[in-house]
Amino acid sequence: MMGALRLSGLVIAALFLTLIARPLVAHEGHDHDKPPPLNLPVAPRVVAVTPQLELVGVVSGEQKLTVFLHDFATNAPIAGARMEVSSEDGSVDAKPDGDGVFIVTAPWLTKVGASELIFALQFADGSEDLLTGSLEVPDSRDLQANTQTGTESPSWELYLLENQFLLWAIGGSFVAGVLLTLLVSGGRHPSGTANHNGNASSREARVPRVSDAERGAEGAPVTPLRRSAGVITALIALLASHIFVHEPATAVEAAAQVPSVPSTMATDQPQRMPDATLFVPKATQHLLSIRTQIATRRKAARSTELSGRVIAGPQNFGRVQSNRPGRFQAAEGSVPHIGMRVEKGQVLGVVETYVEESDLANIVSEIAETEALIVKNRTILSRYLARPGSVPKVREDEVRGQLEALIKKRENLLPITTASVRLVAPISGVISAANAVVGQVVETRDVLFEIIDPSQFWIEAVAPHPEIANDLAWAVATVHDHHKLNLEYIGRGLALRHHSTILNFKVNTPDEELAVGMTARVILQSKDQVEGFVLPSSAVVRGRTGLPIVWIKTEPERFEPQLVNFAPFDGDRVVVTAGLKEDQRIVVDGVTLLNQVR
Repeated sequence: MMGALRLSGLVIAALFLTLIARPLVAHEGHDHDKPPPLNLPVAPRVVAVTPQLELVGVVSGEQKLTVFLHDFATNAPIAGARMEVSSEDGSVDAKPDGDGVFIVTAPWLTKVGASELIFALQFADGSEDLLTGSLEVPDSRDLQANTQTGTESPSWELYLLENQFLLWAIGGSFVAGVLLTLLVSGGRHPSGTANHNGNASSREARVPRVSDAERGAEGAPVTPLRRSAGVITALIALLASHIFVHEPATAVEAAAQVPSVPSTMATDQPQRMPDATLFVPKATQHLLSIRTQIATRRKAARSTELSGRVIAGPQNFGRVQSNRPGRFQAAEGSVPHIGMRVEKGQVLGVVETYVEESDLANIVSEIAETEALIVKNRTILSRYLARPGSVPKVREDEVRGQLEALIKKRENLLPITTASVRLVAPISGVISAANAVVGQVVETRDVLFEIIDPSQFWIEAVAPHPEIANDLAWAVATVHDHHKLNLEYIGRGLALRHHSTILNFKVNTPDEELAVGMTARVILQSKDQVEGFVLPSSAVVRGRTGLPIVWIKTEPERFEPQLVNFAPFDGDRVVVTAGLKEDQRIVVDGVTLLNQVR
């Protein structure tokens, strides 16, 4: 009996472990020959790739196929093409729906099973091409089972998983027989095999004493067989709760938890795989204008990037200040403002000067004394002139000189009390700072206006060491997010600023949107060269870890991140020196959108 009990326990334990461990059978990530499975199901599709073209057709409705035709190297849609789709069931002309998009409608497109499709293409230049691909439309029942298990399962397991009641009927019948045997056998007391004619003492000696803790609610002893039956019953109850709670009990409940297959291409969603690769449907690529470039190794100039700022040229910056204190007044009723264009010599305003009371009294007294001396010297000079030769000519000239000096002194003293100072533009340009309003009291050397001539700007760059400009071949600056400016090297200062050398460059590219103080990225190209892959700056982004990466298109709808090492090249492009290989398709447009897929 004990052998049967052990055998029954082993069988039930094996059944328990099999059912518990069943979800672990479909473990992902161990098939290194295929890409990782998708997180969400997508519509059936057909793919055809040539060295020049890339075609993806997606089942997008009842008897409907949406076909995307893109260039293989750039991922740009092919414009002006015509398409005819054929299979063993017939052929149909595709209807153009924009550049590189075609709509195919035929009853044989969505039949269950694999279908070989032939795409006959005729391009705008008259050339033709032929592409073939296989479209496999799975059965809804098989697709539902594969989605639930996550892998291809044997047919008997799928049948049992889809018919939970049959599985429980088989297991329940077996367990019920075992439990019935245990309960019947456990009800017989060991004393039943003793001699009925024996006395009570000998019977008690042969029967083991049962403690109170081992007795049931009615006082009957709980034998090991009954205890084993209870344990097995509890184990079966736990197994049932695990399966019924954690897994759907019926096919209807399983179908409710499995995502439905998208019926149109719009429901196909971009997905990030566990290995960090991306699945991006062709429809999403077409909508986001994802573009690629074939990686080609070449030699490029070694470059250095510096930080700088835009300044005005020495001859293109002017300030307007008052040399005397006073009250500002508008000239000709117009007050200069920021953005106003002025010409050299134009009057921008008037400062009505004022004098303190104590100073004014001294000035008035000095004016009176000056006027008295003027009258005196005029009288003396008139007498000398009335009697020619009465005094030496030297004396006459001396009096005349004193008279002229006194007159000039009075002319300089009189305006002090009532004079005004005109404010004149020193250069032609645009007023970039205006710090004066009508009636404002200004002091001497206050900056009232700043004028900048936009015909010439300079860029001041900060270099870590002065030798960086010795081997300079070309310089460029970028502002406004990759707006490029050609620079001409002017020279460097001999004094350090914050332990750095100041390099001056003249902007040779006219740009009306430049402004003084604007930050700029200055790229200096030396005569040395380095070997690498020249790509647009937009191709390099930061990954999750903050390291620079590029996205490589490995399949028509698969993208893979790749760590790279790069250096600036010319402001708009960079040189990738490590991490890439020849002929890889690098995403250059729409990279930030790909990087946001989660």
